[in-house]
Amino acid sequence: MNQLRVGFIGCGGIAQYHFGHFEKMTEKARIVACCDILEERRLAAAERFGAKAYADYKQMLEQEKLDVLFVCVHPGAHDGMEFLAIEKGIHLFVQKPMTLDLDYARKVNKAIKDKGLISAVGLQCRYVDSLPFVKNWLDHQELGTISCYRFDVMPMVWWWREMKHSGGQVVEQTIHNFDICRYFFGEVEQVQVLRRRGLIKDVEKYDVDDASSTLMLFKSGLIGTFTTGCFGYFPGDFNVFANKGAKLEYSLDGSYKITSPNMSIEGKAANDYGQECDETFVDAVRGEISADEILSPYEDACKSLALTLAINKSMDQGGMPVKAAF
Repeated sequence: MNQLRVGFIGCGGIAQYHFGHFEKMTEKARIVACCDILEERRLAAAERFGAKAYADYKQMLEQEKLDVLFVCVHPGAHDGMEFLAIEKGIHLFVQKPMTLDLDYARKVNKAIKDKGLISAVGLQCRYVDSLPFVKNWLDHQELGTISCYRFDVMPMVWWWREMKHSGGQVVEQTIHNFDICRYFFGEVEQVQVLRRRGLIKDVEKYDVDDASSTLMLFKSGLIGTFTTGCFGYFPGDFNVFANKGAKLEYSLDGSYKITSPNMSIEGKAANDYGQECDETFVDAVRGEISADEILSPYEDACKSLALTLAINKSMDQGGMPVKAAF
């Protein structure tokens, strides 16, 4: 099969991450069009790949014959671009979180299914090569409770500090962790959440949560807590407590430690899971593998988005229980 013709909407920080992956699979795909509202960014991307630069994605989608579109805009900027691509039969890779409007996500998901297109979302932590081993161990345990956390620094981009543009810490960053919670433990039935504000000061237009703590009830009956924030960097962990004294410590990077009264096992990931995420999608579009090998298609990612938006809703309602269904 010839090289896929790839377009990008958004050429900022996360697009740079994907650009590096495409430079390692030039035989499979070629970036031919780049769109960004900032001239400097779109021209730099176009020069890097010998692509055509566009200031208007509608013009790009009208003029370019694309096989694949990567949507890499901030969460509040999705204004119909997916639907234009779907109408033209273009397969979609959308960076997480795909939108802040769950109804919008539902409509995109339906349109993808109706057209029979292949989709993926940038939840690359599902591609960590140690994940299947850890999941298999969990599936053979009687789990009691989980206690998780993730703390990060506030990204210094204008849109992140406003809830209406980013969705805040839970939606924009910690969605990776909640997505892995779903992968490990199944769907969440209900959340109750409390927030903390007032730690970060003197940042103009800042209205996101400094920290939040979520109590989760899974459909399996498992219970857990997840605390997250954006006031300092402390690498996050999943701590899973099982019956008969077994425990798992797991990090998003794939490192893990399993202990029990008679055993201790440690391991870590060895693959470039971001590269694998993008390449799996490209290979599926090329027909070299089944689309079932995509670990985070748009429809599944909608469930992680719904969970994080339910967490925000519970915060807004003063910690009231909220259902987390897509």
